[in-house]
Amino acid sequence: MTVVGIVAEYNPFHNGHLLHIESSVKLADADGVVAVMSGNFVQRGEPALIDKWRRARTAVENGVDLVVELPFFYATGSAEHFASGAVRLLDAMGCVTHLSFGCEEGSVAPLAEAARVLAEESPAFKETLRAALKSGMSFPRARAEALRKEAGDASARLLDHPNNILAVEYLKQCALIESHLTPLAVKRAGAGCFEADPRGRIAGAAAIRDLFFAGRTEEALRYMPKWEGSLDAQRLDMYFTLIAAAVRLKNVSELRAVVSASEGLENRLLRALDAAFDMPSLLAAMETKRYTKTRIRRFLLHALFGLTRERFAAFDAAWPGYLRVLALSEKGGGLLRLVKARTDMPIVTNPGKRRLESPLAVGLAADILASDIYNLVGGAARGGADYRTRPFVRRR
Repeated sequence: MTVVGIVAEYNPFHNGHLLHIESSVKLADADGVVAVMSGNFVQRGEPALIDKWRRARTAVENGVDLVVELPFFYATGSAEHFASGAVRLLDAMGCVTHLSFGCEEGSVAPLAEAARVLAEESPAFKETLRAALKSGMSFPRARAEALRKEAGDASARLLDHPNNILAVEYLKQCALIESHLTPLAVKRAGAGCFEADPRGRIAGAAAIRDLFFAGRTEEALRYMPKWEGSLDAQRLDMYFTLIAAAVRLKNVSELRAVVSASEGLENRLLRALDAAFDMPSLLAAMETKRYTKTRIRRFLLHALFGLTRERFAAFDAAWPGYLRVLALSEKGGGLLRLVKARTDMPIVTNPGKRRLESPLAVGLAADILASDIYNLVGGAARGGADYRTRPFVRRR
């Protein structure tokens, strides 16, 4: 049986994602598709445009057979942590045979070579990286420079494109854990991540989000499969007061312990917060060549949720530890039965009825809290939505 695994945010699910699913099934001659999807907060350090339940349902209605949640601890992490959590989960499920990813390159070989260099981290690579960071470069730029010196300009240029970066990370993680997954690179079609082609039907997710935020809903919907229900879009600006309060309630030592804090970022946050009056002004005051806005946003989210290095390390050491099911087709039910038969991994459809041991329980609790905070900002004061919401099941 051939099953394709996909790592996704579907933020939102659009026609490019639909094309990727169809291309993956065709390339692998697949019998089923599993997606590991971010929950209510995503890798760019922002709330998802649309909640995880509706995004998961849309994915299953458009060709995915099983959607499971990537824990908050990984979904809001660096590209390395994001890829590590997802790839290890797919590899451990016991039924997934292929890992498919959309990318600008469209060929596995050059991506795999870059991944090999990043996984091995030779002494020369480490020295170049240290020197670049010391010069004031951001980590992504410094790593690209180290890759350029080790593998050449062509490898380094791969990291100029966001989907290539994630593809390289997926392949790096596959190498590090000696994964059995067969990689499939699907070349992106149409507009780039941040672009929308008014003459076509495919636009990047960032461009679609921008259309929603600008109130151009009908224009945004042309790039998405049929959508039913409300489209109350969330953005990080809505979290400014909540984040500012959470930061004020912490001392410097507590902020320094946050998983994404480093190089004095906690001090810069406290100084910037004294003068900031909204999220854009806070990000502008904190951004430097070293601190990108994406990195700052992740730090702010981790500070809000109290995600420390200690909590992350304990959870990471126990991962993969469970499947949090969000949506499935009837075929997806069969895939879950294969997981049960081939692994001892707990399958969580109702967290109120499935007890996990710590530190896995801590990670699942963070996912539940993330839903509560997301819903609170969206106007729902009542918590515990994850206990009341059941996975969507698509019947034939």
